Amino acid sequence: MKELVFMRHGSAMPARDQGARSDADRRLSPEGKAQIQASSKRLRELGFSPGVIISSPFLRTVETADIAAALFPAAKRVTEPALASTNSVPDILKAITAAAAGAPSVLVIGHQPVLGALCGLLAAANGPHFTTGSFAYLKFSAGPRSGRAELADFFSPESL
Repeated sequence: MKELVFMRHGSAMPARDQGARSDADRRLSPEGKAQIQASSKRLRELGFSPGVIISSPFLRTVETADIAAALFPAAKRVTEPALASTNSVPDILKAITAAAAGAPSVLVIGHQPVLGALCGLLAAANGPHFTTGSFAYLKFSAGPRSGRAELADFFSPESL
């Protein structure tokens, strides 16, 4: 893997407003959909094109992946339960690496604080705080196991 993007899902509807049975069933709000459109377009402008899009199984992350996949239609889609788990950060990274199956560019869509912890682990610094719809674009010279990623870009869409 040479490029890895961690993207937080877009803003979701409150569970009570949509009758969701659990947090996992919350859908993206119209604002959340606009956030992901803006972030995905920014990634494309940066020249990023994922071979794989990996998402948590929560509905809002799957919907986020759907929006991103519309701009990156050649990307393979994978749902990774570890992204919604309380596993250790190194274990989650192992699951992501396995799901990426050697793709050179990978988009991972998940939740905070896991994304911040993963980013911090790989960039060997404090991870950024991911607001809804934001992403961190990491580049590796020696792969993700090296723990030496360069933070090439961090983008947070304006409140839309």
